[in-house]
Amino acid sequence: MNTTVNTHASAPRTAKTFRTLLRQSNIGTHLVMIVVLITIFVPVLWLIGTSFKDRLEFSTNTSAIIPNNFSLVNYEYMFTAIQNLPIYMMNSFIVAIGTTVVQVFCASLAGYAFSRLNFRFRDLIFVGILVSMFIPRSGGLMALYELMTFLHLRNSVVGLILLFGSGVPVTIFIMRQTFLSIPKEIEESALIDGANWFMVFWRIALPLAAGGIVVIATLAFIGAWSDFLTTYTLIDRDNQMTISVGIQKVLATSYETALSPRFRGQFAGEAADATMLIFAATPVVVLYALLQKWFMKGLMEGAVKL
Repeated sequence: MNTTVNTHASAPRTAKTFRTLLRQSNIGTHLVMIVVLITIFVPVLWLIGTSFKDRLEFSTNTSAIIPNNFSLVNYEYMFTAIQNLPIYMMNSFIVAIGTTVVQVFCASLAGYAFSRLNFRFRDLIFVGILVSMFIPRSGGLMALYELMTFLHLRNSVVGLILLFGSGVPVTIFIMRQTFLSIPKEIEESALIDGANWFMVFWRIALPLAAGGIVVIATLAFIGAWSDFLTTYTLIDRDNQMTISVGIQKVLATSYETALSPRFRGQFAGEAADATMLIFAATPVVVLYALLQKWFMKGLMEGAVKL
């Protein structure tokens, strides 16, 4: 009898101990995350602070995050050197938005076909698409350069859109998994009522796959906006450059000329350049923050049929 009473009495203690351990583990996790965030952001804050130092203060107050006297001399030179900054921004938006539209359109159609239609060599073709996901684009830059030159698409914003828009293996895979998570009965009832496959796709399947569309649109936009190596290889004309390539090329050239003798070799000036590149990534961060809920929902929908 006493043993039974003690057993029941120890149950709340066990639950309380478990909650205490869980609370302590959460505190430890938060402390680790805080340390990681500090490790990541302190160098970034130092870089931004250094960009507001002139040469004299940088040499005498190098380690300080907040400068004693804020100076805009580095940014004055930078914006003087980068006169086409609005053009670079516009090109980046055109390439990113165009790539997003092309990838969403192509990946949605292909994903629906691979998930619903039965045709010859369907699975073999899909496996081939999956294998191509593991082939890095950087490994074939020379061949890509020759191909884009042959097609007269080099030094062209349209060429960049078509090139980035063709990178659909990952997005096709995501959309296929998203369509597989949608019950077939909904589409079959529409087919019985006389709708064709395209009507079913456009009016029923596509609205239900909104989560997957947000995922591939976000990935396409981020990939096109943040690309540097491919754009740097294929674009030589100043008025066709995106923001990351334009800033890098213009400043790298101007630092080597007599245009800026007092800025040459000055780290504070280079810190301003790096800060500008950090702020150039702001549209990507804002996009992900706004669509985070839909992004996670789309990933979960696509994981149902893995």
